[in-house]
Parts: sequence; structure tokens; C-alpha cells
Amino acid sequence: MRRPFIVSVLTAVLLLAGCGGGSEQAAPSSAAPAPSSAPSSVSVPPSPSASASAGAGPLYLALGDSLAAGYQPRGTELRDSAYPALAAARLGRAGDGVGIENIACSGETTGSFLEGGRCDFAAGSQMAQAEKVLKARAGEVAMVSIDLGGNDLLHCIKGRAVDAACVTTGVATVQKNLPAILTRLRAAAGPDVPVLVLGYYNPFLAASYLGQGQDQLAAATKGFTALDSAIARAAKGSGAAYVPLTAAFKLGDTTPTTFGGRQVPTNVAQVCTLTFICTAFDIHLTDEGAAVVGRVLAEAATEAGVS
Repeated sequence: MRRPFIVSVLTAVLLLAGCGGGSEQAAPSSAAPAPSSAPSSVSVPPSPSASASAGAGPLYLALGDSLAAGYQPRGTELRDSAYPALAAARLGRAGDGVGIENIACSGETTGSFLEGGRCDFAAGSQMAQAEKVLKARAGEVAMVSIDLGGNDLLHCIKGRAVDAACVTTGVATVQKNLPAILTRLRAAAGPDVPVLVLGYYNPFLAASYLGQGQDQLAAATKGFTALDSAIARAAKGSGAAYVPLTAAFKLGDTTPTTFGGRQVPTNVAQVCTLTFICTAFDIHLTDEGAAVVGRVLAEAATEAGVS
């Protein structure tokens, strides 16, 4: 079954989160259409703050929305194979290992991150929980990562159309909330702990492969670009490090290649490979996509002094 591209994809993408190659690849999961913020019919873990992997080395605190939580179609959260876990595994190869506490919450917006209400945190919100962890583990934290902002635009999808004015408002909300979030994280982590902020990839490129919703492609891409730019500015203004995914997803490469037996631009093939967008109308990362993002994050962490 094929659902209209703009309904299924925009609903999934603009709430994301949100938005290379690499040889890392695991067996792809079977998929069915599903939105990216874990809808009410999907059970969201009641206590993400309890999601941690043991490690003898320093702590890596992973924050964010469904991407960091490892959400996949059918409502599954695979935190052990999500990009934070894969980044931690890479960082731990040279030493004692990096312990990871992943408290990401599927469906989190910048507002709910600050105020709570989406997931059940002992401290009340993901922001407060993060500050609590950073205070309790002061001196032991190696790095903090976060992906956030896409879900602020979810309500901008109306039927088959992108509400441009709503997108503008959503981006403005991110511009207001994300700097405050990153400033508080920066203060709680201390000056020596890298805070890495992931950018977004652009799943809207799949419109040319799916052949639907192309009339909305320009508006959707404009929204994605504005969101990603807002995230980059917020990171820079707070002293955090922006980690773009542009190169990893080959977003600027339009060289012809083959995907699914058809000739498509390389950037389209890449987004179709690294996400479920072309197979299940879902913008979340495939196993290969999680591996690629994990690699990019680990490389950024290494550049920031994490080993």
C-alpha cells in the first residue's frame, strides 16, 4: 500500500526527529508506516531515565527525541543499537569503555524537554533529569549529545500541505527554546565536557523517488533548512558543538546512481538507504543509518577530545 507522500512523510519528518555513506551495515528491519514521534497507540517507555548501559569508563549522556531513542517502524525502540550506543562503542574501543545513559524521549519537543509531560522522568522533565545526572556524576562525564527540534513542527502538517506560516512559528519556537536548553546543559556539564548537537538530514529528497507530493517538496525543504540552521546557530551561541549530517547523507550529491532498480540522484539513494522513508514511509534511521550517524558522532566526539 502507498500512502500519499506528503501525509506520511511530512507527518513523520517534521516531528522527528530531526533531520555519508560508510560501510557499516546491519540487517535492515522489516517495516510498516509509522510516524516518528511514537503515536499514542505506541507504548513509550515510562522511565527513559532508567535506560543505561554499563561501562567501566566515563559516562556519555544521550538526550533528545525518537532518533536518539532508536525508534523504528511498528513502535519499537532499539536503544542498544541506536546511534548513541554505536557511538559509545566506537569511543570505547581505545580504552576502558564508555558507559552510556540514554534518556531520550520519543516525541519530545523543545517545550516538553524543558517542561516535561511527554515521558515519565523522576526529575519531571528531560532537562531536569539531565541536570540531575550531570550533577550526580560530576567529574565522570565524558560527553553529552542531543538531537531535538523536529517535533516542534508536527502540527504544521495539514492534509497534504505544509503550513508555511506554522513552520515559521515552529522554527521560531526552536530558536527560543533550544539556546536555553543548550545553555543549561553547558552550565550543568561544566566547561570541559563536550556538548554535541546533531543536525538533521533531509528525508524530503525521497519525493523524487516516491513520485508523490512533489508540489510540497520546495516548502518542506525550506522548513528543514531553516530548522537545521536554527540548530546550528543555537549550538554556536551556547558554546556547544554542532554536528552536521550533510556530508554523511550526501545531501548535495546529485550524481546519478541506482536504488531499487531505478536511476536516482545519489542523495536520494542515500536517504532511502539510511532511513525507512522509501520502504515504509518512515523517516527514522535504519540499522545502517544508525551506524552512519553513530560514526559521525563518534568522530565529532574524538575531535572534541573524547577518547
